[in-house]
Amino acid sequence: MNRLLILLILFGSQLGLSDFLLLPVYAARHGELSFLALYALFKLVIVLPLLHAELVAGRYYRVSPFELVLDSSVRRWGFGLLGALLLAVLFVVANNLHNAAWTLAVGQDALTGTLAGFDSLDRVLYWYDLGSDRVRLGQLMLLLVGLLALIAWFAWYGMALVYALILPLCLALVVIQLPQLSELSARWGWQPIRVDAVFLALRYALTSSIAGFMVWYLVGCRLPQSLPTGRWVLSVQLFDLLLGMVIVATVVPGLEAVTRSADSGVVLQALVERVAGRDLTADLSLFLWLAVAIGALGSLPLLLLVTLAVSGRTHRGGLLLILALGLLLGLLALVSAQAQASLTWYGMPLTEVLNWFSFSVVAPVMATLTALWVGWGLSPNQVLKQVNPKTGSRYLAWRLSVKFVIPLALALTFARATLGLGGVTVPWILGAILSGVLLWRVWLWLKRQALYPHF
Repeated sequence: MNRLLILLILFGSQLGLSDFLLLPVYAARHGELSFLALYALFKLVIVLPLLHAELVAGRYYRVSPFELVLDSSVRRWGFGLLGALLLAVLFVVANNLHNAAWTLAVGQDALTGTLAGFDSLDRVLYWYDLGSDRVRLGQLMLLLVGLLALIAWFAWYGMALVYALILPLCLALVVIQLPQLSELSARWGWQPIRVDAVFLALRYALTSSIAGFMVWYLVGCRLPQSLPTGRWVLSVQLFDLLLGMVIVATVVPGLEAVTRSADSGVVLQALVERVAGRDLTADLSLFLWLAVAIGALGSLPLLLLVTLAVSGRTHRGGLLLILALGLLLGLLALVSAQAQASLTWYGMPLTEVLNWFSFSVVAPVMATLTALWVGWGLSPNQVLKQVNPKTGSRYLAWRLSVKFVIPLALALTFARATLGLGGVTVPWILGAILSGVLLWRVWLWLKRQALYPHF
């Protein structure tokens, strides 16, 4: 695979709508600069080693996830993992389609001047009318599905082409908005941060990179063994971090004018507040264009995971099936997102269920499986060959992180996001994990002592 093609895919796979819709709100509500510092730390300590682990696994196996489950050694449990992966991809794609449709609608209205001259009452009515216009939002979802199908039809080259157009615009936004970072530091402070905010920062760091998981595995399948990738992974993460900070600095001035509504809706409301009643500036126009473009392309890496084999051959039937199911689920979420939702799951709108499943279950589970797979499933000598390190200390730090730090952190995050819904505290979760480990060790000891009969 051409190196430029590889770099475009690696950088582009980290672009996601969540940085536009969620990161500014989470930071504003949970510690401001303190939250951003935690987010940056987790990006470098957790996400960076995980993405490198994906490349290592791809280099080692040299087959796609679909081809891997057909191997006789993993066939017994491989189909179960593949089914879970497909379900996860479907939920994330549906969630992305729903959020992207809203972003496209707001971006279209802002860029065409529809919002110009709106007063406070007009803005309230605008949100009501937009939420009630299911036909328009449904049409935008259908447009997104057609665009994604067209790009994914050409596999690696279609993906690299669109990222070659989008990434320079992202770099331009970073250059233009760099002065805003100093204003952000003056506007915000280092606030005390609670335990739940720490878990939120970790979960969001994973969420913002969820489209890159397993796609990096596919890229690794086509990388030569002798090609060092450490600097590539670090460069991708630093670029992603800088772009996220710039996005926060751009959105923050409008956040103070909106109420505390749903997380993703706050940023869209803030953009409407900034646009209404005034002319669009060049930097804000570029920001809106990028939000629309990245929202439209957010599901593309996951679609390649479903439809692409290592050989580069596209399974177009699987592509169309996933997109059709994702569209259907996204439309159901659209119906569920109304003020009086007609479709709920145990009292929760379907949009909240999709968000919870995608962010609190899929991201931690996929990341944990990757860490256990590479950290414990592959032999150290084989891993060392794939990493191709420059120094032993750097390899040792990466290895320790993948084997111990990441699984423990992700296990706590997953347990808190699921068990914590019932009021379970962190000490309880740690106690439950420790108790489970002790019970398992006692069980193994009993079997070794032949106190339990074998049949």
